[in-house]
This record gives sequence, C-alpha cells and structure tokens, in this order.
Amino acid sequence: MRVLLWSICSPWTINFVENFLVKNNYEVWILNTSNKKESKEYIDFFESGRLHLVELPPLISEINEGKAQGDLFKNFHERFLRLKTIIKSGPFDVINMQFVRFTDLADVILLKYLMKSKLILSYWGSDLFRVNRKELTAQGKYIRHADFITFDNIDLEIEFKKIYRKKIPSKVVLFGLPVLDIIDKTCRKMAGDDIRRQWGIAKDKMVIAIGYNGIPQQQHKKILSAISKLDKQYKEKVVLLLQMSYGGSREYRKSVINAVKKTGYEYIVIQHFLSNDEVAELRIITDIFINAQTTDAFSGSVCEYLFANTILINAKWLRYKEFEKYNFQYLEFQSFNEIPLLISQVMEKEIDVSKNKELVWKLRSWEYCAPRWKEIYKRMCKQC
Repeated sequence: MRVLLWSICSPWTINFVENFLVKNNYEVWILNTSNKKESKEYIDFFESGRLHLVELPPLISEINEGKAQGDLFKNFHERFLRLKTIIKSGPFDVINMQFVRFTDLADVILLKYLMKSKLILSYWGSDLFRVNRKELTAQGKYIRHADFITFDNIDLEIEFKKIYRKKIPSKVVLFGLPVLDIIDKTCRKMAGDDIRRQWGIAKDKMVIAIGYNGIPQQQHKKILSAISKLDKQYKEKVVLLLQMSYGGSREYRKSVINAVKKTGYEYIVIQHFLSNDEVAELRIITDIFINAQTTDAFSGSVCEYLFANTILINAKWLRYKEFEKYNFQYLEFQSFNEIPLLISQVMEKEIDVSKNKELVWKLRSWEYCAPRWKEIYKRMCKQC
C-alpha cells in the first residue's frame, strides 16, 4: 500500500511512521506541511532513507490570512506547483492528513479525487479545540469528502460531532507512546536514585513537574504563584522541574524562568530537545506532575507521567473522558489556591496510583494501538 502522510513537523510524526507505517511495510511518502525541520532528530529521520520525502516549493502567501487581493494569483500559482510536485510522486492508495489544517484541506481533497485515493483525516487536539468557531464552520464543506476520521481521544470525537453532525465513519484511535517501553526498560536497568543523581537531584528531594512544554497555555506562572505559598517546611524538600523544550516564544520562556527564580525553590529548567531516553528518565524521577493547561486532549505526556506512577494533580476544567471511563487515580483542583494543600497532602501520606500503569499500557502502548490503526488502513485499502 502506498501512503502519503500529510503532516506537520513533529516528533509525533516520527513516532507514527516508525512504529506503525514502517513496521507494517507500507510504502511511505511524507509531506512536511510546516516547511521546516525543527530538530536534529527530525533532520536525521528524513535523511535515514526510511521513507520518501516530498519536497515542496515554499508557499508564501495564504488566502485565508487576510492577504491583499493582489496576492491571489500568486497564491493559486504556488498551490498549482505544490500539487504538481505531489502528483508526480503518486498515485497513493491512502492520504492520511495527520493534524487537520484548514489551509491545506482544499488541496488534500483535490488530490484525493485526482489520484483516486482514500482520505483519512486525523485530529490531534489543538486542531479542533484551539481553532476559532468561524474557521471550524468553514471547514465543514471540506470534511464531508473524507473517507474516515480518527480522533486522539474521546473528547475530540464528542466535540467534532457536536460541531458537524456529519455521518462519516470515525473512530477514537490513539498514537502509541514509545516512551512507555523505555520507562519499563530504564526501571529494570537503573534505580531511581541513580537516575536522580544523573540529573543532579538529591534522593531525598520531591520532584514537582510544572507543565510539559513552553506554551503559555500551560499556565506556568499561575502554578508558580500558587506553589510559592507552600509552607517553608515543605519548600526545602522540593525541586521544581520545568520542561520547556518546545513551544512558546523566547520572551515567554524568559518570563517563566524569572518567575521560578523568585519562588525561592531549587529548580531545573530544561530547554534543549530531549531524547526518548531522557524523557523516560524525567518521568521516572518526577513525584508530582501539575497539569493546569487551558485545554488538553489527553496528551501523551500526561499518560507517560501516569504510567511512571507519578501523582497527577489535575485541573478540574480538564475533563478527560478517559479518566471517567477507566477510573484513573489522581488528585484534582478547581482553584490554583488549592495546589499547596494538595502538595502537602502528598508529602504527608502515601497516595495510591498503582492501577494507572496498566490502564495507560492498554490505551497508549503500540502493542495495543497498532492493530487499531492497521484495521482502518486495511478498510481503506479494500475500498481502493
């Protein structure tokens, strides 16, 4: 089966290609719609020879971004050149648009009909939850051309059906998380205290992670303000961990670093790109993870912390349907002012989160996720 993966530049793209498409021997062409290769890992991946890369002429102007009328002809000409380049690499049995972008939908649908391909639209989360209503409404006329739609969690499926009410075959099917296997292997190979020592953290310290990337929606500064009110007897036992390897502007990251300095806590701020091994180590050594995003779609990072038996302190407005359906063990807050009390409770008594590991494995390991994706691709191929 020949597959065109229409996706953004992301570690999740690498994850999907390596752990599903390549392992199932699909012929894969990848089109990087962001026109950039952000990390060394991504560059190495493209140059490894494990897939074909469709190199596109850069698209400078965008009609829907309010450009002047004089840009329209240039825009159509650029799009024509891009489509011509893709068609030369085809035909494809399946086009899978991973992360649905309004600016690309018309092109994807045109290619579907020109090459008689089956089209799968795969929603990740922010491509639905963080898109304004006007744009979502405009997408409706394009989405009806999809042959199948996948969602990365239950909340996405519910929200999508509220907005569109279209009868298109769909399914909640998640990406597997390779870090889960690495967490297990690392735990068998190394003691937690040894991992802490590698990161310069004393074994008697409690590690509290705040968010998992550098975007303002993680609300780092509100969490830091709340944590600064923790009793002094607890403060001395804590190390704050801020993983800001990607997302957010330089100015925002700088403001967060200034804020954490003022708290008086020992802290670690990570801004370099992390390998999966490093991510696994950080999950293992973290005692508490505070999740206060404005919106979220049951992200992989949250699942990795749960798998590593980290105690999750979760914002009440993040109503993960998976939590309700599978009865995950976690603590919850409605107001930021409640966070210090919850931290002190964790430090005073043992909180049982032992069932979370198996729940996450059955939801997010590639052992369980790959067969679900394969079923969808086989269904599309039968229709080819």
